[in-house]
Amino acid sequence: MAKVRIQKSAGGVIYQECEGRMCVALIATKGSPQRERWGLPKGIVEKGEGSAQTALREVAEETGLEGEIVGKLGYIEYWFGSSEDKILYHKFVDFYLLEYRSGEVEKHDWEVEQARWFPIEEAIERISFDNERDILRKAKDEWERKRDGGPISR
Repeated sequence: MAKVRIQKSAGGVIYQECEGRMCVALIATKGSPQRERWGLPKGIVEKGEGSAQTALREVAEETGLEGEIVGKLGYIEYWFGSSEDKILYHKFVDFYLLEYRSGEVEKHDWEVEQARWFPIEEAIERISFDNERDILRKAKDEWERKRDGGPISR
């Protein structure tokens, strides 16, 4: 019987305006040899770190981009197993909306195959996981609310 552990992570949707549209950065990681997996930058909350700090750090490391948190988008959860240590993980990932401040996607870290800006509609289509697609839809809604002068959800 496998042990079960809870794992806490955080990540972000970093955006900028491109010709009047919302653009977001996604990361590509190796999936199977046949296809890349496009996803959102995220990682484990380290000891002494809050989830917002983790989101800022992971976005910077995995995309090469610095941003400022403008709101929380919610969380996703999923299960995955590790054949190495025979542990079943129940993972919770908090996601934040970040407004781009500086950096270049070419400066991502070694864990990532590629980081790239996409118009939000294309990002929603390309992203590999449905639960992250839902986070992108929330990010789009928040950006539209902000653009129209309304408050960002906190």
